Amino acid sequence: MRGSLIIPASLLILLAPRAMAQQADVEQVAPEPAQQPKPATKPKPKPVPVAAPAKKPAAPAPEVKARLLERIKDWTVFIYEGAEGRVCFAASAPIDMQPKAAKRSPVIFYVTTWQKDGVHKEVSLRQGYAMKANAVATVTVGGQNFSLSADDDKAYAKDPADERKLLDAMVAGGPMTVKATSAKGTQTTDQYSLEGVAAAVQKLEESCP
Repeated sequence: MRGSLIIPASLLILLAPRAMAQQADVEQVAPEPAQQPKPATKPKPKPVPVAAPAKKPAAPAPEVKARLLERIKDWTVFIYEGAEGRVCFAASAPIDMQPKAAKRSPVIFYVTTWQKDGVHKEVSLRQGYAMKANAVATVTVGGQNFSLSADDDKAYAKDPADERKLLDAMVAGGPMTVKATSAKGTQTTDQYSLEGVAAAVQKLEESCP
């Protein structure tokens, strides 16, 4: 598994026009500077030279934002070109999420290529809530069930062979369902459209060979 790229909120809306408006809410929290340690107490107070002012905390590194490459039906292809190479990914948000009352951050299904690391068409999922350790998200497509292993609010395929089978089933088309349970016990069912996924994966291969 690899690090995450940030999709700007304006582009999140493009992932699935029918998804709820809350899908576009992306919170970004800057890290707080560490507190300076207090000077140790000495048995006999002595004059202490004035300490030099603490260095101003460095500004946080700019966030890595992906750029929209192409919208293909219900899937969208993004690209990021940086000093360490090119990252391309196809992404889609659910067209329906149950239960609708569940509070979740953006829910997105990814197919990603990390050129620098030689990782091609990695399947992953952002569930929008934390899952229990060792839990799985079950993806059903083409009459087959696939398990993605949970990593906090994300899930990945552990077996490369199963990952290829899942991607082949997705490219074949049809509806796709993802079922999972949050760490708090909330069971969710998300419906994805696979219209455009075959062309999106092809675009991914062309952009990040």
